[in-house]
Amino acid sequence: MAGMRFRSLAKAFGLVIFLASQPADASGRLPVPPSSQTLASHRACVEELERQYAEEQQRVVKKTLDADGSDHETSLETAGIERTGTDTARYQATVWHHHGRVRTDLGQIETSHSFETRLRECKGATLHISGEMGYTLSTFEPWKKSAP
Repeated sequence: MAGMRFRSLAKAFGLVIFLASQPADASGRLPVPPSSQTLASHRACVEELERQYAEEQQRVVKKTLDADGSDHETSLETAGIERTGTDTARYQATVWHHHGRVRTDLGQIETSHSFETRLRECKGATLHISGEMGYTLSTFEPWKKSAP
C-alpha cells in the first residue's frame, strides 16, 4: 500500500518536473471578458456590426518605413459581416499590429506581432461580444542598410 502511494507520488512529481522543463511559449493570449448588449431591434444590432466593421477598416495602416529602418503596419483579417440565419448575424475580425526594428547586431529587422480578435454576434436584438488579445513570436528578415 505504501509502495503504491510512493509510486503515485513519484509519477506525479515526475510529471511536475516534466511540465516545468518544457520550453516557454513565445506567444501569449488573454481572453476578453464576454459581454452582451440589448439593442432596439435585430436591424439595430446589424447596424452596430456594420459600424464596427467600418471602424476597424479605418484602423488599417499600410506598412510605413521610418528613417532609421523601423517599420509599422496595421492589418485587418475578416470575412466581413455574415448573415447566419433570419435573426442572426456575426462579424469576426482580427486586427494585427506589426512593429519592426533594425537589429544591427544581427543584420536583420525584428518584427513583433500583436493582435486583437473580436467575435460579435447578433441573436435577435442582443449583441454578444467575445474575443482575445495576444502576441506571437517575432519574425526576422534581412536588413539592407541604405547607402549614406
